[in-house]
Amino acid sequence: MKDFVSDRANTAFLKKRIHAIWYCIPMDQYHRAVLAAEEKFFDELPVILVLTKCDALLLQGLAALTLEEKRLPREERLVRGQENAESMLKNNPVWGKVKSMKYKPTAKVELRDLNKSDEGCKLLIEMTVRALDEEALQMLLVTTQHTNIMLCIELAMER
Repeated sequence: MKDFVSDRANTAFLKKRIHAIWYCIPMDQYHRAVLAAEEKFFDELPVILVLTKCDALLLQGLAALTLEEKRLPREERLVRGQENAESMLKNNPVWGKVKSMKYKPTAKVELRDLNKSDEGCKLLIEMTVRALDEEALQMLLVTTQHTNIMLCIELAMER
């Protein structure tokens, strides 16, 4: 896999080149370890850490409530459960591991509620565009995003 990524990161053929890697970690498995083979991705290209299923942490946050908190009214339990979930997200071991690597992720995206809207995908595209280090690549990605005119305008204003 490392050879494939390295070859594709350095190829002269634009259409065969890998420009960035989305490293996806489902948060319903947030305790899983980062494998040595996965760490090597961070040596070659811009890596966008994509935390998926962040809304799944709410169940774990609710499960972490104390006995006393479980007796609170439903709305208060949900607030406390969400606070626990946000703490789990902020302090998850995967993020701790990758942000201490020599080549840190260039961006982190937390995806939630993708069954309800495409806002997470818009954020992922925006963070990917910003992670690319060549203006031509940024513009190429933006032009393929016909539905994201605001991102095109934003990038043009920054230039």
